[in-house]
Amino acid sequence: MLTGQYQRSLDSKIRVTLPAPQRKQLGDVVILLRRQDALYGYSPEAYEAWIASLNLNPRNRDDVTALRMLNAAATTVDIDSAGRVALGKIDESDPQAREKLQLDRDVTIVGNGDHFEIWNTNKWNSLFSADDRVATLEDLIFGA
Repeated sequence: MLTGQYQRSLDSKIRVTLPAPQRKQLGDVVILLRRQDALYGYSPEAYEAWIASLNLNPRNRDDVTALRMLNAAATTVDIDSAGRVALGKIDESDPQAREKLQLDRDVTIVGNGDHFEIWNTNKWNSLFSADDRVATLEDLIFGA
């Protein structure tokens, strides 16, 4: 299970170093997919399980189109020997993805169970301040 949050900076080649605890769980390859607010990263097995959980019907035209769009937008990226992922590769399958997510320098990598998320640090901090996270979590667990 991927957990935690980690502050990182992109290097000059637009690579980010994944946190060691997450690298150990991911293997040599990740599948990156732009979502609304962040870039999501899955191991191939977790991506396949997530796709299966969508229960898309291969005989339904809309479901086939949705699957095609998801897979076309996903990018498979190697994790290099230093634990880095080249984020620039996502622009090959999803032009301007990094720009739209504002992944330009400082990023926050957040573990979220079966995947990790890469957020623009300023956006992450403004949406999820530490005090707000604690209060929200308390409300969810113990009721408001």
